[in-house]
Amino acid sequence: MNLEKKKEIVARMLGVGKGRIKFNQDRITDIEDAVTKQELRALIKDGAISILPVKGQTTKKKVKRRGYGSRKGKKTARMGKKERWVRQVRALRKYLKAVKGQITKEKYWEAYRKIKGGEIRTVARLKEYLGGKL
Repeated sequence: MNLEKKKEIVARMLGVGKGRIKFNQDRITDIEDAVTKQELRALIKDGAISILPVKGQTTKKKVKRRGYGSRKGKKTARMGKKERWVRQVRALRKYLKAVKGQITKEKYWEAYRKIKGGEIRTVARLKEYLGGKL
């Protein structure tokens, strides 16, 4: 059995990837002689076979990949549905608040509820609903 296959078996036994298994070069003959899983377990206990720690990814590398040139798709592709909804509603309510003095109280609250219900989705629709020249 070659060393690569043994590395695979040890990785499966310990529940880690093959890349994290390291053989001690001084004890390589002992590892070559090992045939059973039990012998491999004994070598792990002795320190002839060790597990490397998880490497992870540095924050610097993560940030590097977030630039405008690396992004694909629309601006909203990286934004959740709820965040998009909140932004949309806030923009509509901001406009509604700006024209509050020019419309009746009833019309204001009616429009407010229609925004909340999703009937009015854009500022253009809101302007149309409120009567054009606002």
